[in-house]
Amino acid sequence: MARKKVFGNCRICGKHTKLSFEHVPPESAFNNYRVAGKHILDLINKDPERYFEGKQHISQRGAGAYTLCQKCNNNTGAWYGTAFANFAHQSLGILKHTRGQPSLYYPFRIYPLRVIKQIITMFFSVNDNLFRGNHPDLVRFVLNKYENHLNPDFRILVYFNSSPRGRYIGGVSIAKMSPDEINMDTMENLQRKIESEHTKSRLLSEIAFPPLGYVMSFNSEQLDKQLCDLSFFTKYRYDDCTSIPLKLPVFPVHTWYPGDYRSKEQVQRDFEENSQTGNENSE
Repeated sequence: MARKKVFGNCRICGKHTKLSFEHVPPESAFNNYRVAGKHILDLINKDPERYFEGKQHISQRGAGAYTLCQKCNNNTGAWYGTAFANFAHQSLGILKHTRGQPSLYYPFRIYPLRVIKQIITMFFSVNDNLFRGNHPDLVRFVLNKYENHLNPDFRILVYFNSSPRGRYIGGVSIAKMSPDEINMDTMENLQRKIESEHTKSRLLSEIAFPPLGYVMSFNSEQLDKQLCDLSFFTKYRYDDCTSIPLKLPVFPVHTWYPGDYRSKEQVQRDFEENSQTGNENSE
C-alpha cells in the first residue's frame, strides 16, 4: 500500500513541502508497534478510568505524525536517533533490573549531546509551527549537530514512566490556583488570573512514552523538584561518549494532564471527590 502524501510546513526548518512521518520517539526506542490514542478534546471532563474507552485513533506505525520534511527527518534521525534509542534501552534495563523501583544513581553510557538534541527534536513535532517561529535558537540547535549552546531559559527534565500509557502535550501554561479562584468565569478573566502576579504559572511541554517521560520547561519554576535535569548534557561535544550517573524519579502517567504524576488510586479518589462536589453545587 502506498503511503499517503501530506504537505505542509516542516516543524523544524519551516519549508513548505511534502512531509514525512516522524516517530516520536524514534522507532528504535520501542516505538515500532501499533498504538491507540485519543485527541485531547475527547478526554476533557472524562473519567480517568475511561481514558482509552470510546473512539480511538489507531496508528499501525507507532506514535508520531507527519511533521517534518524528509531532510530534517533523515538528518536528525541519523545524527541523534541511535544514541537516543540506546539511552531508552538502558533505561528500560534499569527498570527491569530494579523491578520498577530504582532508587539509586545508575551509570548511563551515552552520547549526552546527541540524546538531548533528539529530545528537543521530538518537542518540535508535538508543538505547532509557532514553536519553531518563536524559538529560532532551538532550530539552530538541532539542525547544527555540533552546536552545544542551549538557551538557559530552556530546561530538559526526565523521569522513568512506570505506566504503559503516554501523553504528548504541546506548550501549555500550568497555574496553581485555589478552589475559590476556579469558577465559571470567562476564558479572558481566567487567563488574567493565570498571568497575574498572585498566581504562579509554569510554561512547559511534555512527552511521555515508556520507559521515559520528558518535560521541556520554558523559563519558569521547575514543575517537580524530583525531575532529573538533563540540560547539562549540552556541555558535551557531539562525539563525546561518556558514563554519567543519573537518578531518575519514577512517575506514573494515568491522565492527559501535563505534569500530573498522581497514582491511579489518587486520580480515582480525586475524581470521585470532584464529582461529589459538583453534584452538591448543582443542587
